[in-house]
Amino acid sequence: MKRSARDAAGNPPKRPSRQDPVSCDFCRKKKLKCDRALPCSSCRVRKLSCCYGALPLGARASTEPSQTEERNVDDGILAQNARWNPRQSIETQIRGDNEPLQTVDWLETIVMGPRIPSAMPDTLRAELSHRGNEASPSQSAVSGESATLFGRGIASRENPATVHLPTYLPPLAEALGLFQYYCRYLDFQYHLIIPTQTEEQIKGIYMSAMHDKPINLAHAALLFSIASAALYYKLLRDAPDYAEQISREATFLSGAALIQASHVSYPTIEGLQATMLIGHQLSNMNLPPSVSSLFLPRSSVSQAISLRLHLIDSPQFANERISIQSENQNVELKRRLWWDLVAYDWLIGFLSGPQEWTYSIHPQHMIVNEPLNLEDDEINKTQGHPMSTPTAMSYPLCRLKLAVMCRQIVDETSHYHLRGQEVPYEITLALDRKLQEILSEIPSFFRFDQSSRRQHAQLYQDRPMFAWQRAMVQQGYHSRFCRLHRGYFVRGAKDPRYSYSHVVSLQSARRVLETKRMMDEEGPVFTPHSSVVWSVMHHVFMAASILLIDVCFNWDDILAEKRRAEVLDACRMLGRAQQSSPSAREGINAMMAILRKHWRHEKRPGSRSREDYSIASSNVVSQVSRSDLMTPVSLSTGSTALLQRPDGQSTLDPSAVLPSDPPLEDVWAEFIDGGAHAELDTPDWTVLLNELTNVALPNE
Repeated sequence: MKRSARDAAGNPPKRPSRQDPVSCDFCRKKKLKCDRALPCSSCRVRKLSCCYGALPLGARASTEPSQTEERNVDDGILAQNARWNPRQSIETQIRGDNEPLQTVDWLETIVMGPRIPSAMPDTLRAELSHRGNEASPSQSAVSGESATLFGRGIASRENPATVHLPTYLPPLAEALGLFQYYCRYLDFQYHLIIPTQTEEQIKGIYMSAMHDKPINLAHAALLFSIASAALYYKLLRDAPDYAEQISREATFLSGAALIQASHVSYPTIEGLQATMLIGHQLSNMNLPPSVSSLFLPRSSVSQAISLRLHLIDSPQFANERISIQSENQNVELKRRLWWDLVAYDWLIGFLSGPQEWTYSIHPQHMIVNEPLNLEDDEINKTQGHPMSTPTAMSYPLCRLKLAVMCRQIVDETSHYHLRGQEVPYEITLALDRKLQEILSEIPSFFRFDQSSRRQHAQLYQDRPMFAWQRAMVQQGYHSRFCRLHRGYFVRGAKDPRYSYSHVVSLQSARRVLETKRMMDEEGPVFTPHSSVVWSVMHHVFMAASILLIDVCFNWDDILAEKRRAEVLDACRMLGRAQQSSPSAREGINAMMAILRKHWRHEKRPGSRSREDYSIASSNVVSQVSRSDLMTPVSLSTGSTALLQRPDGQSTLDPSAVLPSDPPLEDVWAEFIDGGAHAELDTPDWTVLLNELTNVALPNE
């Protein structure tokens, strides 16, 4: 009565709470953490009906239109929801009606969206606030693909075995856009998929989601892998740091799909494609630790062996194919995947690192025919084109020939290297002749001479991938010449017996740099730009280091000034790459730390004096761990950039150019003008070159 009297007196009654239930009825009753899926994980495991507010979620959405309309009045919230939305309704892309999916979008983006920040930890709320308020113009201008994967927060904070993958699917139009970007600009390097087949698999994922059926997890893993690579290179130029973060999230989702599919125990071809794609395209990134082991090269080899890819053309399997009349397309795809793994394994055996002078796949332990030189739409044929005919498989086959040669070099020289002995010069010359012979056999459209370039100008215009592959073939072969003759490079400058190694090393180093200049200056222009590809820039740094050593060793040569200009021009390439890609910047900084560690400066009479630069920053950068997710706190001009970790600690941003760091051109000019030389135990300087190669393993 008192309450009624007060109401009658004019006091407004207490407004009922408009707080909508965040958790489902069962989770609220049992005080469990609800993931707010439909059904949530708790109800799904217990096989219960998942309801929100004593009503099924779909029904609740239809009975509360007024709340939705009231929230949509505020334009600011509308704009926020448009950015937050993890995916557009699948029904707008594929015909059909799926009320639960529409309701999930409504609940998450409108009901829960404005309230989620208040329930977040302080560190995460600060991180989201910083991204929203202090993002750079380039980050705010990135396309809608980037907002899609972060729609429900940071996926990698969840358990990969329970994360709800359909929620993170991008809209079908965006997924196909990323797929087309990958096919046009990235697939040519390794060609791990058949585009028409993969496109059908992607559409099948959305068809299953539309009909509320379980999605194919292996196909989803492949889709997220393609999205990860495409997002990284697509956003790299405008927002490099953000590109790495969003790519890591997509990689996590790919790994989560593989974990949920029990891929390690029951591998599939699509799952293998996903792991190989990430391993090739993003091997220089620090992958999410919860899934990183899935994308290691050794893991991919193990998966391929479990699939019996190393026995594709054995008599037993050949007879089985005849009896079941299997499609030749699947067999040829398996050959391509297996030989790509083999090529990578043999190529890295001739690179410094823990795998140096060894390889995992022995040629006598497999029975697999080499892939045919065929276009994808001809894959059902049983006979391929000659190598003089350009196809989608021309470059992988040329890369395979180089890999076979690298395996032969390992077989011939590993005995000496593993025992700390010098490889006889006769063996080096014999291997050089074989490598020269293989280089002379590459197709004309992969050569750089003037007549070949004129002959295939129209081909490069119609299919730019051949121009890109031509550059990669040339860099791959000539960088191996430098490595083969490295032990006799410096000795060849003073001992006529080894002068051939000195000449070949310089010629090959100059060819690597010339190739990079042509990639930058001649059409078609690389997309993504060649400076963001670490495998390209690693070869450039090694070639520039060889020229630097030669200039410092022969500083009083009559052509010293010309050679100095040549080295500084290569430095400018490296300087531009530092500004274009986080992976290239980290790799170059690490290699510069190796140079500084081995170099000491002794001023020559008459040499120009330069300001001494502090190198303490490079030592700090090399110790920075990027495994934790870090957020820029400030990056103003002339100030030190710090990164704020989720635990509240601050650390130095390795991507920032500190004021104490001079340009690379100045540093290398100091090496040359100051008469720098290395403090090494060996007179041939191979220790320095080995350590430079060992800084980061390039993609091959």
